[in-house]
Amino acid sequence: MRMLPALVLILAAGLGVVWYVSGGDPMRLLDGGDQQLAQAEAPAPTAPAAPAEPPPEAAAAVDAAGNAADAAADAAAIAADVAAEAHAATQGADSAATAQAEAAAEAAIAAADRAADAAAEGAQAVSAEQAKAAANAAGAAALATATAARTAGAAAGQVLASDPALTVDGFEADRVRQIIAAADLPEARKSELTSALDSAAADPARIPATLDQIRAALP
Repeated sequence: MRMLPALVLILAAGLGVVWYVSGGDPMRLLDGGDQQLAQAEAPAPTAPAAPAEPPPEAAAAVDAAGNAADAAADAAAIAADVAAEAHAATQGADSAATAQAEAAAEAAIAAADRAADAAAEGAQAVSAEQAKAAANAAGAAALATATAARTAGAAAGQVLASDPALTVDGFEADRVRQIIAAADLPEARKSELTSALDSAAADPARIPATLDQIRAALP
């Protein structure tokens, strides 16, 4: 019986501590415990899964498609320049060769667009098969672009070669110099033809042979 007062004192002291810690609201401690328990039991958020890396063969096909699209864009730009030069060479006059060059340039640009679309599809491919299909499509479009560019170049060459300034009767040194500059020729060859032209301009007897040389050199 002598232990009962001691137990009462210990219990009272414990209740006092609880009262003090809880700020006079013991239920707050219970609510806080429940919240901590709920937080402990809640599953931790999971990080989003990283996108799967494409297989090596797919990455290689995507690169090939991109390279083909770049080559097609370059060829289309060349075809457009050649067609513009052909148009300028005829000074806007109607010419079958000029029309052919312009049509070929338009075909080259359209093919380059197809190559770019195929490359874009390849970049979004989720399998090696899709990437390879896109690369094949881009390659075919690039080939079509190059073919159209060559056609434009040949047509433009016909335009330049048929210029009246390249005839003895219609010879104009300045106009022939422009034709040489616009021709799709290496710079060294252009320089050689220009030197021959200057010599012919100073010696009219050399004009026929020089014009033949220039016409033969034009693509």
